[in-house]
Amino acid sequence: MPSRLSLLHVRANPLNDKNHLESYYKSAAEIWQTGCAGAVLEELDRQKFVTMARSRFHTFQLSISHSQIVGNGVKVDALIRGLALELQTAPGLADQWFDSEFSEDNFGLLVNAAIDQLGVADTAKKA
Repeated sequence: MPSRLSLLHVRANPLNDKNHLESYYKSAAEIWQTGCAGAVLEELDRQKFVTMARSRFHTFQLSISHSQIVGNGVKVDALIRGLALELQTAPGLADQWFDSEFSEDNFGLLVNAAIDQLGVADTAKKA
């Protein structure tokens, strides 16, 4: 039989209860998938998704910067088209894109043009 002290420690520190944690917290992959689909997320999960989306957009910018230094432009075009395709298939991510400052810089505008060429519905764009 567990001692009172060990029971108190488990109750006071729920991080020790793996089952409790797994049922309480969603995985990053689950939040990403749900958010990208455009489904409603609880506030805490929504904040996590926004952070992940911004990280994705920042990674895009870093990749563009690197490709400008070492590439011949072909890689830049591929990065722009790749993000446009990703946004086309992920309405929740597209919403975050159009709500962000990332979509308004020079390369963001090129992504937006690529999205338009792919035929993404204008309903995802914020006026």
